Amino acid sequence: MKTLFTSKSINSTLILCFGYLAFLVGSSCVQEQLPDLYESCPPPLAANAIDLKVLYLPYINNTYSKSTDTVNSKDFQVVLELEPELLSENSTGSSQLGRAFALSCLPIYDFRNISNIAITLTESYGELQAGSDISYLFENFEGIRLSEIRDFRKFDRLIGLSFKGNISNNSQLKTRTFLFLKNGSQIVVNSSSPILKLN
Repeated sequence: MKTLFTSKSINSTLILCFGYLAFLVGSSCVQEQLPDLYESCPPPLAANAIDLKVLYLPYINNTYSKSTDTVNSKDFQVVLELEPELLSENSTGSSQLGRAFALSCLPIYDFRNISNIAITLTESYGELQAGSDISYLFENFEGIRLSEIRDFRKFDRLIGLSFKGNISNNSQLKTRTFLFLKNGSQIVVNSSSPILKLN
């Protein structure tokens, strides 16, 4: 009889434990238990782009790849770094004081003065002639071609672009990047990629 009572107690305890565990797992799946103080990021900062750098991945030992480096073509990317100048209107309007934002929020900019960005070749590459606009061969992480990007209202200052053209072994892309501004001026940067090797 004592053994039976002990067995029932153990079973009851296990059932209660598993029931409590199921309750905890179930409640953790409910999205809106309490308001999340870190659920949103601040709105984009109004800015003008005042300079441009052209950098290359892979990024190794805290350094971007240089034109003298040899890199695997699968690791190669172009990074356009925009230098923002914040506009005074960011200090007016609704204040962000007292609001908490996600720790993972990176500054996002509303670039007011950018018209578009283009990349051309300064030297022939494969079947592409010098002077060719190759903006359509670069895509951002969302798969949008650089030649199609016209909305710069929610932009990171670093734009990563994958090259979708045919790569020749032990070759370099020699390019001229244009940052076209709405006032008719432009910022132009000449650059050479690292030496690209095929797998």
